[in-house]
Amino acid sequence: MEPVPAALEALRARYAALLEEVSGAEAQTDRNGLLSHIFSGHSYHPGLDGVMQTYGPALDAALGELLAALETLPPEEAVEPARQALELLLFYPRPGRLSEELELVAFEGKGAALLPWLPAPVRAELAQRYRRRTPPGQMLPNQKKLWKALSRS
Repeated sequence: MEPVPAALEALRARYAALLEEVSGAEAQTDRNGLLSHIFSGHSYHPGLDGVMQTYGPALDAALGELLAALETLPPEEAVEPARQALELLLFYPRPGRLSEELELVAFEGKGAALLPWLPAPVRAELAQRYRRRTPPGQMLPNQKKLWKALSRS
C-alpha cells in the first residue's frame, strides 16, 4: 500500500478505536474524586483520562505519519487525503455525554497541522461546515482558533 493511503487508514483506525473507547468509558468515581468535583467544579473521569493517555499518543503518531507522507506528494495530490483526515478529526459522531465530547474536542486542534495542504476554497467550505456544527459563540478556544485559521483565505 502506498504511504499516504496507509497513513490515512492508520489514522482512521486509531481514531475509530479512540471513539469506541470514549463512548464505552464509564466515569469511575471514588470519594476523593467526588470531593474534587464538588469543590473544584471540574469533572472527574478516570476512565476517560486513561483512554486519553492511551490513545492520545497513538493518534499523535498516526497524524505525524500522515503529515510525513503528505510531504512526499505534489501539493495538488495532497489535498484530498488532508481534507479527509481533517474531516475525520472535526466531524465525528457526537458522544452522549458532554465529558466525552470535551475529550474529543481536545483533538480537533490537531487538525491545524493539515491546513497547509488545503487550498482556500476547501478551507472555506470546511469552515462553514465547522461553524454549523459548533457556532463560534459555543466554541472552546482551540476550536475557535482552528475555525479562524480555516476561515482565512
